[in-house]
Amino acid sequence: MNLQRKYLKRVKLASASAIALLSVNSFFGIEQKVVHADAVDSDYHVAKAHLTTKDGWSNDLQSIVWNEKGQYYDLYFLHSKTADDPNEAGDQNWYHTTTKDFIHFTTQNEAIKADGPEAPYTWTSAWTGTVLTNNGQIKGVPRGAKVAYFSGLEKHDGGSQNIWAAWSSDNGKTFSHVLNGASPVIDHSWNWTSKNKVDERDPAVVYWKGKMLMYVAEGDEIGVYQSYDGIKWAKADPNGASKVGLGTYFKGLNGRDSTPVECPVLRTMTTPDGRQKTVLFFGAKAPHNGQTTGTYYIVGHLDNNGLFAPETNAKRLDQGSDYYGANFSGSSDLSQSAKTIKSMGWIGNWNYTANGIHNDEHATSEFTKHLGSYSLARDISLKNDLTMTSNLITGRENNIKRYNNVSKDRPVNGINATSNKPYTRGKDTNGPVYNLFDVPNLSVSKKYDLNFYNIKETYKGRIYFDIWQGNDYVKVNYDPSNGMYRVATRAGELDRGRNGQISSSYYYDGLLGRGLGYENQSGVAGWKNTTIKVVTDKNSVEILFPNGQSYTAARFNSSDKQDFKIYTEDPTNGNRVNITQSDLS
Repeated sequence: MNLQRKYLKRVKLASASAIALLSVNSFFGIEQKVVHADAVDSDYHVAKAHLTTKDGWSNDLQSIVWNEKGQYYDLYFLHSKTADDPNEAGDQNWYHTTTKDFIHFTTQNEAIKADGPEAPYTWTSAWTGTVLTNNGQIKGVPRGAKVAYFSGLEKHDGGSQNIWAAWSSDNGKTFSHVLNGASPVIDHSWNWTSKNKVDERDPAVVYWKGKMLMYVAEGDEIGVYQSYDGIKWAKADPNGASKVGLGTYFKGLNGRDSTPVECPVLRTMTTPDGRQKTVLFFGAKAPHNGQTTGTYYIVGHLDNNGLFAPETNAKRLDQGSDYYGANFSGSSDLSQSAKTIKSMGWIGNWNYTANGIHNDEHATSEFTKHLGSYSLARDISLKNDLTMTSNLITGRENNIKRYNNVSKDRPVNGINATSNKPYTRGKDTNGPVYNLFDVPNLSVSKKYDLNFYNIKETYKGRIYFDIWQGNDYVKVNYDPSNGMYRVATRAGELDRGRNGQISSSYYYDGLLGRGLGYENQSGVAGWKNTTIKVVTDKNSVEILFPNGQSYTAARFNSSDKQDFKIYTEDPTNGNRVNITQSDLS
């Protein structure tokens, strides 16, 4: 969740007494179907092959948890009943789904209600948190039961941020048994918790050396707490501040304007050469490093008190503008290490997603239904150099078509490969640009393996691929000589949002301005032959370089069709591409 959004919620909660409160009986009752009188039954923004919220708005992923009894993964994500204002006080709850393959997902249900049971210090709006399995330590919970630790807004004090806990008696489907008398297990007002007395959210809870640790987002710090029973918590470092500061988790990056830190996750991972390392994942931004909001990681270990100590600089897990509120599989027991874990992120950006998509129409338009999609799952691994590599999980591919040895000189299978006719692409080119591939009216749900090569020498000249969806586009400009690439985007659907041209401009201009978007280093340069994977869906474009570096961009058009175009500069007259195009199931 975004800090500025949360300040708005605190103001709106001044009238919290006017919000209808759930009774204890209804809170502990059976699951009820969510029905909204103003909902429009539309699939305008439902992805074809990606997880999308069944209604309203959604963003942060709460947890990706292996369910031993069901032999599937439980997924939880933050949901709001209206897409008109995803930050309306009292709206936020948790949705739940399951998957065995990260391609197909079961029917979504409400896992944690937006309002807690009536009690002196209960919540309204359930925010981001963690689900883990009780190993016997958590007081008042059966061994093996799923337990959720979650942040939220206090119902009766104007909306302060605190941490609550509840457990599930139906194998993780719902969390109806609230611990600690529905009072917070971590309160923002305690003199050793949030230093700014405002931010207290997104708890990450793990087992470590016979006790439990909780990492909590607290503005520009991460608070670290310990417990032996899961209910009573204290500072992990009893003699210090017990905080992981900006200079630690953001080591190596310019921290100016980078906060708030959000959505921390701890996992233990094993490198191919057998070293076990603690990885801290988190959400932030680094505008002075040319980076908007996204998901970061830093590798290190925990000190004797459980506070993170870095051994590397912080790096971007996905270089794109739209991979946020991410979460990860793997064990919540830090003594258990994994070579590979899975990750998914929210496809969105607080600078434009929440302010566009016709949300000025107060949830009465088909554009305001189902606003919330998630990336393809990725298998991520920690390499020997302590950097991450990703591999997209795409499932079975259908309707495969191959176009081989495509060049500017030879039309292939009727594809418009223009001969001796340079294409003027615009201000982001080096010289003459030739069309290699141009196919209109394709399904938006496609996978492309683009094998670029040169028949004479090292590949020279920039590569461009443009993906048009209606009048909107995602354009990629990649320079093989130095590995740099640029992604530029345009979405007319953002123009009419609450901030009008502000959100539209941020999406279009990026941090480079003038519609040039975002610039990144792929780490792939000076090659003769390489393959770039591109996966598209209605709401997203995901790009994967051969070194496992990825870029995710959101799309906002409602069209089910797209045009895919590839261009190249070709100073050697030897550039070629093999294209494998397939549908996603």
